[in-house]
Amino acid sequence: MLTVPGVFLRRPLSVYDAKNGIISFLYKVVGKGTKILSEMKSGEIKILGPLGSGYPLTPLSKLQTPNSVIVAGGTGIASVHFLASKLRRKGTLFYGAKTKKDLLCLDKFKKIGWKIIVSTEDGSKGHKGFITKQFEEWSVKSGVNGNNGDAGMRRCADAKQRQNSRGGTGWLKEGKEGMPFSVNSTIHSSNSTLLYVCGPTPMIKAVLEIAKENNINGYVSLEEKMACGIGNCQGCAVKINGVNKMTCKDGPVFKIEEIDLI
Repeated sequence: MLTVPGVFLRRPLSVYDAKNGIISFLYKVVGKGTKILSEMKSGEIKILGPLGSGYPLTPLSKLQTPNSVIVAGGTGIASVHFLASKLRRKGTLFYGAKTKKDLLCLDKFKKIGWKIIVSTEDGSKGHKGFITKQFEEWSVKSGVNGNNGDAGMRRCADAKQRQNSRGGTGWLKEGKEGMPFSVNSTIHSSNSTLLYVCGPTPMIKAVLEIAKENNINGYVSLEEKMACGIGNCQGCAVKINGVNKMTCKDGPVFKIEEIDLI
């Protein structure tokens, strides 16, 4: 959570990158707060964080590291860039945006070894349409996590995938003594796939349906408006396993099977 001079509420932004003692943030200028940030030349910015629960890192053993797949929409790419740079086994990035001008960081992902599949709503770069269609076709054809693909293709969600108005809010979580947090060992086989998702809510809903139909495990960084960042205001409540949880405090990253998006 970043404190912006002259603005009452903090702005929830993910860590885009961190190296050589410098933390970077990636955001889109959409209002007063982000406009002030973009015009700052120098000075002190107060940061509250890291907050909540972030993306677990996969085990270091190559034999236990699953295939990594990322689905990102719009500025949701900001949430997964740092994650992508830390995952030991690079995989495939499915990235969608409105136009080619809205696509960010493609060169960064290529540089660190990720395969990239792109779609734009107007067809100005990559496939025309929503990135969920490309992800669905891939998930069925590849038969990930034991799915043989015979179930057929499900119609992609018709809901328009709006560009997210801010950067994603996921971050990396590590376990004790600086070791990466280990997720459920039952999904850590060389043939398994682990999915990471961040983007506008309509896109997340469509990806969750595809993931559950194809038995794909993974994590989603939810995009909700946040005010306090510590769960007090309860303005970012979401249903997790049928119970209200605070995105800022309990999330923003949750397991796919736990999320109830209506």
